[in-house]
Amino acid sequence: MRSIGAEPFVFYSTAHIVELTGRTARTLVELREGIREVTGSSIFHHTFGALRDRPFAAHRYASDFARWTSEVLQDWPVAERLAFMDPTDFPSIRELRERILQVIDDRLAEEGETVPAPPGREFHFTQSISLIYPVGQAARTLTELAEGIRRASARTLFFHLVEARLRIGRCTNDLSAWLSDSLDAPDLARRLDQLDLLVTSTEDLRQQVLSVLGGPA
Repeated sequence: MRSIGAEPFVFYSTAHIVELTGRTARTLVELREGIREVTGSSIFHHTFGALRDRPFAAHRYASDFARWTSEVLQDWPVAERLAFMDPTDFPSIRELRERILQVIDDRLAEEGETVPAPPGREFHFTQSISLIYPVGQAARTLTELAEGIRRASARTLFFHLVEARLRIGRCTNDLSAWLSDSLDAPDLARRLDQLDLLVTSTEDLRQQVLSVLGGPA
């Protein structure tokens, strides 16, 4: 396993500015059209952002779309299908958007338009602007990486384990990429890639990462 001379792993965190897009939906058809037309930043906010704001907490619905179709439209079949979608399975927002649209199209083909949301319960499309900044910590060895994970905030863990998939453009994360490229540790990288990001709390996930890295929690 390489360490001397390896490129350091730099820990980052994020801050997010959320803004309304001015677009709303009262029906499943309007939700579909909004999903088709809003920016990628909006799709990110309502899927990955929903996870980020409830960091790794076990939650029945992993996206705002699933929660709204369940709680407001009470269309449980489409809500369940959206809920079973793991946004971390998709390496790009384009592919994630297309899959969401397909789920809604399938439901509309089965049932047609559903009852609209009551006044005041519309879906409001929002989007977020991400500000990325280093937290002042880096690692050159496996031991230093584990120490950084112990000290990392929930936002830092989310950035490197979840948001990384979109930046890298493949279903992996920053830790795995660094372990493979800089420490020549592909087995550890593969084990990290197998962690389930949706069913654990932040602290449970932290312990799982530390267990893979071989250090005490």
